[in-house]
Amino acid sequence: MHALHRSKIILTLTLLVLSIGVFAQANMEQYDLKRLHFGFTVSTNISRMRIDRLTGKMPFDTVKNITQSGFPGIGLGAITNLHLGNNWDIRALFPVITFVQRNLDYEFENSKKSTAIESAYCDASLQLKFKSDRRKNVRVYVVGGIRGSYDLASTVKQERSLIKPVVSLKPITYGYELGFGLDMYFEYFKFSPEIKFCNTTSSALYKDGYIYTEVLHDLAPQLIQISLHFEG
Repeated sequence: MHALHRSKIILTLTLLVLSIGVFAQANMEQYDLKRLHFGFTVSTNISRMRIDRLTGKMPFDTVKNITQSGFPGIGLGAITNLHLGNNWDIRALFPVITFVQRNLDYEFENSKKSTAIESAYCDASLQLKFKSDRRKNVRVYVVGGIRGSYDLASTVKQERSLIKPVVSLKPITYGYELGFGLDMYFEYFKFSPEIKFCNTTSSALYKDGYIYTEVLHDLAPQLIQISLHFEG
């Protein structure tokens, strides 16, 4: 929680400092006449799981409850933006490396077990971006698209047992993402703070035969991501 609080403070101060330039004279008035732009993105995130537990099977009655906790993560990647018209862009984010962690806590009759699910995703996103008309140095926009992820830190081959719980996710997952943000034009670059929700559409759970995964029908990663995009 302390790390998340510090991240919010840093993000707020960054936005305050950078937004000063928005109210100055119009910047880069010819920027959107260029078809192709490149940049980079840095982000922080909170990741959680959509948990779907199996019910009605006697062997699983020993698991009384399953809870989860999410932790702040970070990301870094590249942006390629294709300008389609005054209000439309196609944006590709690849490669983007995103680090996330979620913990699952299992409550049994007389004991508890916890396991950490850590991932280092290599993400690729293709998005359609709708922008408002430019007002001096600002545009509001919404974005939506598809996302594919490959987990570079997958634990599907890691050793596991009843006393050493390991819950693994499939290395390759797919999903969609929706978000909104601001394009802010400065003298030499465009800065875009953005909030985005990412949802996995298929089951990511790797079944290994142990109770920690067999008690579950489905696990689907979900991500709330705050990004800072910089484009030249």
